[in-house]
Amino acid sequence: MNKRLRNALKGLTAPDFERRRRAMEPFERATFGIFIRYLYRYLGNEVECEDVLEDVYADIWENPERLRNITNEKQLLRTVYLYYMRKRLREVYRRINRNLFLSQSNLKDLIAPEVGTLEMVSRSELQQILGQALGKLKARERRAIELWMEGVSNRAIANELKTTVGAVKMLEFRTILKLRKMLCYYNRED
Repeated sequence: MNKRLRNALKGLTAPDFERRRRAMEPFERATFGIFIRYLYRYLGNEVECEDVLEDVYADIWENPERLRNITNEKQLLRTVYLYYMRKRLREVYRRINRNLFLSQSNLKDLIAPEVGTLEMVSRSELQQILGQALGKLKARERRAIELWMEGVSNRAIANELKTTVGAVKMLEFRTILKLRKMLCYYNRED
C-alpha cells in the first residue's frame, strides 16, 4: 500500500473531524480507480458504478471504523466490498433487474473477492501474458485498447481511428471480452 493511501486511511479513521475531512479527498483519489474497476466487473455501466461509489464513499465517511486495521490494498478492497459495496450492489441489481453477471441465487450471497491466479503472478509475468494477448489482437483493436489504457477519451480514440464514438465503445467492449477470454484460458492452464 502506498504511503499516501496509508496516511489517508489513518486520517479517515481519526477521531478529529477536521483531520477526517482533509483525509477524505486523498482517500477518494487513491481508491477511485481500484473501486471503479471492481464495480465495473459486476455492473458493466460506468454511470451505475459512479452512483454506487458515491454512496460507498458516503457510507465510509459516516462509518470509517471498519478501515482501522487495513494493511494492504487487497484487504482494503475486501473490507470495503464486504461492509460498504455489497448492500448497494444488491439494491442496484434489484432496481434494474439484471442477471447478466450474477444469477438471483448469487445475488443473495454476494461474496467477497478471492485472489485468482492472475493476481498471484509477478508483474513481469503479467506483462508478458498481456503482451501475448495484445499480440493476438487485430491492429485496430490493439490500438484502441492501448489508447484506452492510457486514459485517452473515446472521442480522441474515434478521431484517431477515423470512426464514431459509438463504434469505439463497441470496439473496446468486444476487445475487452476477447482479452477476458484469452486470460480465462491462461487461468485454466494453471
